[in-house]
Amino acid sequence: MFSAQIKRSALAVVVACLAMSTPAALAERPSESYASVRGFDREQLSLTACATPDAKTLQAILPIATDHGSQATGVVYDENRVLTAAHAVSGGGQFFVKVGDTYRVADLVVVDEARDLAVLAVNTQSIRPIHIAGFDPVEFQAVWAVGYPRAQAMMTSVGVLQDQHEGALHSSASIDSGQSGGGLLSCTNGAWEMLGMLRGFGAYLNGDHYVKIKNHSVSVAASTIHQFLRNSY
Repeated sequence: MFSAQIKRSALAVVVACLAMSTPAALAERPSESYASVRGFDREQLSLTACATPDAKTLQAILPIATDHGSQATGVVYDENRVLTAAHAVSGGGQFFVKVGDTYRVADLVVVDEARDLAVLAVNTQSIRPIHIAGFDPVEFQAVWAVGYPRAQAMMTSVGVLQDQHEGALHSSASIDSGQSGGGLLSCTNGAWEMLGMLRGFGAYLNGDHYVKIKNHSVSVAASTIHQFLRNSY
Protein backbone atom coordinates (compact mmCIF):
# COMPACT_ATOMS: atom_id res chain seq x y z
CA MET A 1 0.00 0.00 0.00
CA PHE A 2 1.33 3.43 -0.93
CA SER A 3 0.76 4.91 2.53
CA ALA A 4 3.27 2.42 3.89
CA GLN A 5 5.83 3.64 1.35
CA ILE A 6 5.27 7.20 2.53
CA LYS A 7 6.16 6.31 6.11
CA ARG A 8 9.15 4.13 5.33
CA SER A 9 10.96 6.02 2.59
CA ALA A 10 12.97 9.21 2.73
CA LEU A 11 10.25 11.05 0.84
CA ALA A 12 10.79 14.73 0.21
CA VAL A 13 8.08 17.33 -0.13
CA VAL A 14 8.93 19.81 -2.85
CA VAL A 15 7.03 23.02 -2.19
CA ALA A 16 4.94 24.10 -5.13
CA CYS A 17 5.25 27.85 -5.39
CA LEU A 18 6.62 29.45 -8.51
CA ALA A 19 9.01 32.35 -9.01
CA MET A 20 8.44 34.26 -12.20
CA SER A 21 6.50 37.28 -13.46
CA THR A 22 5.39 40.28 -11.41
CA PRO A 23 1.65 40.98 -10.93
CA ALA A 24 1.93 43.85 -13.43
CA ALA A 25 3.08 41.45 -16.12
CA LEU A 26 0.38 38.94 -15.25
CA ALA A 27 -2.31 41.59 -15.51
CA GLU A 28 -1.55 41.85 -19.23
CA ARG A 29 -2.62 38.25 -19.77
CA PRO A 30 -6.25 37.52 -20.70
CA SER A 31 -8.35 36.17 -17.86
CA GLU A 32 -9.44 32.54 -18.16
CA SER A 33 -12.48 31.54 -16.11
CA TYR A 34 -12.59 27.83 -16.82
CA ALA A 35 -10.94 25.07 -14.82
CA SER A 36 -9.24 22.16 -16.56
CA VAL A 37 -9.98 18.83 -14.93
CA ARG A 38 -7.78 15.78 -15.01
CA GLY A 39 -7.61 12.58 -13.02
CA PHE A 40 -10.54 10.27 -12.37
CA ASP A 41 -13.35 9.84 -14.85
CA ARG A 42 -16.33 11.72 -13.42
CA GLU A 43 -18.48 8.62 -13.84
CA GLN A 44 -16.35 6.98 -11.18
CA LEU A 45 -17.58 9.43 -8.56
CA SER A 46 -20.54 8.16 -6.58
CA LEU A 47 -22.47 11.43 -6.34
CA THR A 48 -23.31 13.62 -9.32
CA ALA A 49 -23.43 16.64 -7.02
CA CYS A 50 -19.78 16.01 -6.19
CA ALA A 51 -18.52 15.47 -9.74
CA THR A 52 -16.54 18.71 -9.70
CA PRO A 53 -16.42 21.82 -7.47
CA ASP A 54 -19.15 24.34 -8.33
CA ALA A 55 -18.44 27.86 -9.56
CA LYS A 56 -19.14 29.49 -6.18
CA THR A 57 -16.60 27.22 -4.50
CA LEU A 58 -13.97 27.81 -7.18
CA GLN A 59 -14.37 31.60 -6.87
CA ALA A 60 -12.83 31.35 -3.39
CA ILE A 61 -9.53 30.00 -4.74
CA LEU A 62 -7.37 32.87 -5.96
CA PRO A 63 -3.93 33.56 -7.44
CA ILE A 64 -1.48 35.32 -5.13
CA ALA A 65 1.89 36.95 -5.79
CA THR A 66 4.67 38.90 -4.10
CA ASP A 67 7.06 41.61 -5.19
CA HIS A 68 9.77 38.98 -4.79
CA GLY A 69 8.44 37.15 -7.85
CA SER A 70 6.65 34.30 -6.09
CA GLN A 71 3.43 33.04 -7.68
CA ALA A 72 1.11 30.76 -5.74
CA THR A 73 -2.51 30.22 -4.71
CA GLY A 74 -4.70 31.20 -1.77
CA VAL A 75 -8.12 30.24 -0.39
CA VAL A 76 -10.74 32.62 0.98
CA TYR A 77 -11.71 31.00 4.28
CA ASP A 78 -13.37 34.04 5.91
CA GLU A 79 -14.50 37.49 4.85
CA ASN A 80 -11.47 39.44 3.62
CA ARG A 81 -9.08 36.69 4.73
CA VAL A 82 -7.02 34.44 2.43
CA LEU A 83 -5.11 31.40 3.62
CA THR A 84 -1.91 30.51 1.77
CA ALA A 85 1.42 28.77 2.27
CA ALA A 86 4.09 30.49 4.35
CA HIS A 87 6.81 29.57 1.86
CA ALA A 88 4.81 31.29 -0.89
CA VAL A 89 5.09 34.69 0.82
CA SER A 90 8.56 34.21 2.31
CA GLY A 91 10.92 37.01 1.40
CA GLY A 92 8.17 39.25 0.07
CA GLY A 93 7.79 42.90 0.98
CA GLN A 94 4.49 43.42 -0.83
CA PHE A 95 1.72 40.90 -1.35
CA PHE A 96 -1.01 40.73 -3.98
CA VAL A 97 -4.23 38.72 -4.36
CA LYS A 98 -6.11 38.56 -7.65
CA VAL A 99 -9.77 39.29 -6.96
CA GLY A 100 -11.80 39.30 -10.15
CA ASP A 101 -9.54 40.62 -12.90
CA THR A 102 -7.37 42.78 -10.65
CA TYR A 103 -4.42 42.13 -8.39
CA ARG A 104 -5.13 43.89 -5.08
CA VAL A 105 -2.52 44.81 -2.49
CA ALA A 106 -2.86 42.57 0.58
CA ASP A 107 -1.50 42.76 4.12
CA LEU A 108 0.35 39.85 5.68
CA VAL A 109 -1.59 39.26 8.90
CA VAL A 110 0.17 36.25 10.39
CA VAL A 111 2.67 33.62 9.27
CA ASP A 112 3.70 30.29 10.79
CA GLU A 113 6.71 28.88 8.99
CA ALA A 114 6.72 25.69 11.06
CA ARG A 115 3.23 24.80 9.86
CA ASP A 116 3.79 26.46 6.46
CA LEU A 117 0.66 28.60 6.85
CA ALA A 118 0.01 32.31 6.37
CA VAL A 119 -2.99 34.65 6.25
CA LEU A 120 -3.39 37.65 3.96
CA ALA A 121 -5.96 40.41 4.48
CA VAL A 122 -7.57 41.82 1.33
CA ASN A 123 -11.01 42.95 0.20
CA THR A 124 -12.55 39.74 -1.14
CA GLN A 125 -15.77 41.50 -2.15
CA SER A 126 -18.72 39.09 -2.39
CA ILE A 127 -16.68 35.88 -2.62
CA ARG A 128 -18.21 33.13 -0.47
CA PRO A 129 -15.58 31.65 1.86
CA ILE A 130 -14.84 27.93 1.81
CA HIS A 131 -15.55 26.18 5.09
CA ILE A 132 -12.56 24.42 6.65
CA ALA A 133 -13.51 20.82 7.41
CA GLY A 134 -14.01 19.91 11.04
CA PHE A 135 -13.98 16.15 10.63
CA ASP A 136 -11.17 13.62 10.35
CA PRO A 137 -10.40 12.56 6.79
CA VAL A 138 -11.10 9.01 5.69
CA GLU A 139 -8.58 6.98 3.74
CA PHE A 140 -9.49 6.61 0.06
CA GLN A 141 -12.14 9.34 0.15
CA ALA A 142 -12.30 11.41 -3.03
CA VAL A 143 -10.44 14.73 -3.00
CA TRP A 144 -10.00 17.60 -5.45
CA ALA A 145 -6.81 19.67 -5.62
CA VAL A 146 -7.43 23.20 -6.93
CA GLY A 147 -4.90 25.92 -7.70
CA TYR A 148 -3.09 27.96 -10.32
CA PRO A 149 -0.16 25.99 -11.76
CA ARG A 150 2.67 28.06 -13.22
CA ALA A 151 0.61 31.28 -12.87
CA GLN A 152 -1.78 30.10 -15.57
CA ALA A 153 -5.44 29.07 -15.59
CA MET A 154 -7.01 27.33 -12.62
CA MET A 155 -6.61 23.56 -12.63
CA THR A 156 -8.60 20.96 -10.73
CA SER A 157 -7.25 17.43 -10.37
CA VAL A 158 -9.10 14.54 -8.77
CA GLY A 159 -7.67 11.80 -6.58
CA VAL A 160 -8.12 9.93 -3.32
CA LEU A 161 -6.71 10.45 0.14
CA GLN A 162 -3.90 7.97 0.67
CA ASP A 163 -2.52 8.74 4.11
CA GLN A 164 -2.45 11.16 7.02
CA HIS A 165 0.96 11.37 8.65
CA GLU A 166 2.36 13.94 11.09
CA GLY A 167 -0.22 16.59 10.20
CA ALA A 168 0.17 16.10 6.46
CA LEU A 169 -2.39 14.67 4.04
CA HIS A 170 -1.04 12.61 1.17
CA SER A 171 -3.28 12.19 -1.86
CA SER A 172 -3.15 11.02 -5.46
CA ALA A 173 -4.47 14.37 -6.75
CA SER A 174 -1.59 15.80 -8.76
CA ILE A 175 -0.38 19.38 -8.51
CA ASP A 176 2.34 21.51 -10.09
CA SER A 177 4.44 24.56 -9.23
CA GLY A 178 2.25 27.54 -8.36
CA GLN A 179 -0.46 25.54 -6.60
CA SER A 180 0.97 25.92 -3.09
CA GLY A 181 -1.67 27.49 -0.87
CA GLY A 182 -4.51 26.06 -2.95
CA GLY A 183 -7.35 23.95 -1.65
CA LEU A 184 -7.59 20.21 -1.17
CA LEU A 185 -11.35 19.90 -1.25
CA SER A 186 -13.78 17.23 -0.14
CA CYS A 187 -17.49 16.93 -0.88
CA THR A 188 -20.47 15.36 0.87
CA ASN A 189 -23.84 15.48 -0.89
CA GLY A 190 -22.84 18.58 -2.80
CA ALA A 191 -21.39 20.47 0.20
CA TRP A 192 -17.76 21.43 -0.45
CA GLU A 193 -15.19 21.91 2.29
CA MET A 194 -11.45 22.42 2.51
CA LEU A 195 -9.88 19.22 3.78
CA GLY A 196 -6.38 20.69 3.59
CA MET A 197 -4.15 23.35 2.05
CA LEU A 198 -1.89 22.28 -0.82
CA ARG A 199 1.77 22.48 0.15
CA GLY A 200 3.83 20.53 -2.36
CA PHE A 201 4.33 17.36 -4.32
CA GLY A 202 6.16 14.22 -3.34
CA ALA A 203 9.61 13.53 -4.75
CA TYR A 204 12.48 11.12 -4.26
CA LEU A 205 16.20 11.78 -4.36
CA ASN A 206 17.93 10.44 -7.45
CA GLY A 207 21.63 11.24 -7.24
CA ASP A 208 21.93 14.98 -6.75
CA HIS A 209 18.39 15.96 -7.74
CA TYR A 210 14.79 15.24 -6.81
CA VAL A 211 12.37 13.44 -9.13
CA LYS A 212 8.70 14.32 -8.88
CA ILE A 213 6.36 11.46 -7.98
CA LYS A 214 3.45 11.31 -10.40
CA ASN A 215 -0.02 11.79 -8.90
CA HIS A 216 1.13 12.56 -5.38
CA SER A 217 0.47 15.80 -3.51
CA VAL A 218 0.97 16.78 0.13
CA SER A 219 -1.32 19.15 2.03
CA VAL A 220 -1.51 20.70 5.48
CA ALA A 221 -4.44 19.01 7.26
CA ALA A 222 -7.56 20.96 8.23
CA SER A 223 -6.97 20.09 11.89
CA THR A 224 -3.57 21.83 11.73
CA ILE A 225 -5.15 24.84 10.01
CA HIS A 226 -7.73 25.11 12.82
CA GLN A 227 -4.97 25.02 15.43
CA PHE A 228 -3.04 27.71 13.57
CA LEU A 229 -6.07 30.00 13.33
CA ARG A 230 -7.03 29.50 16.99
CA ASN A 231 -3.50 30.38 18.12
CA SER A 232 -3.21 33.36 15.80
CA TYR A 233 -6.22 35.44 16.82
